[in-house]
Amino acid sequence: MLPDKKIIAFDVDGTLTVSKSPITEDMSFLLKKLIQQKMVIAITGGSFEKMQTQFLPSFLNDEKLIPFIHNLTLLPTSGSQRYEFNKETKYWILTDKEPLANEVKERAIKLLQEVIDNPSYEIPPNPIGAIIEDRDTQITFTPNGQQAPVELKLLFDPDRKKREKIKAVLGPQLPEVDLLINGVSSIDILPKGFSKAVGLVRFFDKIGIEKSDVIFIGDAIFPGGNDYSIHEAGIDTISVKGPKETEAIIRKWIG
Repeated sequence: MLPDKKIIAFDVDGTLTVSKSPITEDMSFLLKKLIQQKMVIAITGGSFEKMQTQFLPSFLNDEKLIPFIHNLTLLPTSGSQRYEFNKETKYWILTDKEPLANEVKERAIKLLQEVIDNPSYEIPPNPIGAIIEDRDTQITFTPNGQQAPVELKLLFDPDRKKREKIKAVLGPQLPEVDLLINGVSSIDILPKGFSKAVGLVRFFDKIGIEKSDVIFIGDAIFPGGNDYSIHEAGIDTISVKGPKETEAIIRKWIG
């Protein structure tokens, strides 16, 4: 039996969607039902622009959801940005962010380019989309490129050993940041001490709820994964292997 919580928080890529893909009609239907009963948070290592393409259109085009749409809060770039629905603009607006210093970003990008150029890291040739993305509050490194099919991304580093090797060389040279492995294919670079847990807790403090009121569902709840900090923070978590498992969980909540 699933615990009855006030807030349900979800990772996005690998949890609500296949990596970088739009949500399915089934997932859209289930999330719409859920936000009519609970407050829902979507937190992701991806950018807000990516969230816009992945699932926001299906929420904005349904008039029945208007009384409930404020129940959906968006925390892109691992929660270092927060977007909340604004009744006047009828869209989500940026309400908070944790900046990553420009000097640190420039150094991180230079080091990542050295990784790309070094054959010992086995970075694939001919990436599909950007390998290094400056997301303002976060740098994301995706060896196959952001737009690569998920099957191709999985082939590069299924056991995470290649990304652990990259982390090990970057860490001592970037003491101002935390390096977190994305479940499928990426490494996220965030301000030191920041994590999805910090992003969530900052939001909890704002609205006056306890961690015990929340449960989180994600696919990277393992040491070094970008969802693991949430488990370490004492927030209840459910680990899933993909969107189909998430759908089954949501169905139990909505009855």
